[in-house]
Amino acid sequence: MKKLLAGVLAGLMVLSLTACGGNKKPAAGGQANKAKTTTSGKLDWPKRTITMIVPWSAGGGSDLAVRTLTPYLEKDLGVKITVLNTTGANGWIAWKNLLKAKPDGYTIAQMNIPTVYSGYLDPQQKRKENLDSFMMVANEVSDWGCMVVNAKDTRFKDVKSFIEYGKTHEVLAADNGVGTNKQILTVNLNKQVKGLQLKQVHQAGWADSYSAILGGHIDVGWGSIGETLQGVKDGELRLLCVFAPKRSALLPDVPTFNELMPGLDVTSPSDRGFALPAGVDKAIYDRWVAAMNKSINDPEFIKKMNALGQALNYIGGDEYTAYAKKQEEVMKSFSDVMGWKK
Repeated sequence: MKKLLAGVLAGLMVLSLTACGGNKKPAAGGQANKAKTTTSGKLDWPKRTITMIVPWSAGGGSDLAVRTLTPYLEKDLGVKITVLNTTGANGWIAWKNLLKAKPDGYTIAQMNIPTVYSGYLDPQQKRKENLDSFMMVANEVSDWGCMVVNAKDTRFKDVKSFIEYGKTHEVLAADNGVGTNKQILTVNLNKQVKGLQLKQVHQAGWADSYSAILGGHIDVGWGSIGETLQGVKDGELRLLCVFAPKRSALLPDVPTFNELMPGLDVTSPSDRGFALPAGVDKAIYDRWVAAMNKSINDPEFIKKMNALGQALNYIGGDEYTAYAKKQEEVMKSFSDVMGWKK
């Protein structure tokens, strides 16, 4: 397995040179930014502050997942981690900044699957970067989308009343941007439910969607379970269904969309993990994988995340890389639905 990982990472480092023109060429030995070790053979990294880039606005589920994890990573790595929220272009402002950074392990970014794929699978984006431009470190959370409305909105008591209303009225649906799993959800619902009139309203993240729902600027929002739980508990939101293959253990009384609408199959998965730019030395990459493994599986951290309604799902190293590639193939199957035609 280690030999396989080394081969995959070597290929990723070569591809990164064409995808990230700002990176320096590796030395003759083929390794860029060779990691240093002490006389005892211990990795001499990290030695300074690390930047953790979050592609979404502060206060949303993705941001919360990072900020809750950061103290555990700091303890394990022994240095401070600065969280930097960089929104725009459906995550790709953040990911472009990551790929421009020196591949020395001091800059890492949250990776959102399937959102990242649309940035290069959509030919209109004209991006040269792709999945091989990144080194996939670890997955932290696997969540499912859900349908939420303002608790004071009397039009939508349940999914069926929502669907009937949406067949005779235009419904403003908030998502996280073009190509995100939330936008795909809107497109998929319009495709599968004949006559449904959902209009996409792009937001920078769940925090913005939440505000828009409460302000009456949009009719429905697609949040993840972890993002919406607090609003439901506070009585501000009403959760109509989850877009998952089965009911969530966090919300056992909330039905799935497919349960309520027999004959339809609409799900909305969302994975949140972490990635480095291609070209990072393998020893540093392995150190990151080990830190993620220890931190995400820390019993105290698990307890905190459960309280937040965040469904942890650790996948690390080469297994996470293989998972990302598999999900990329799934995303490609939506090309026609999304209008991604070359």
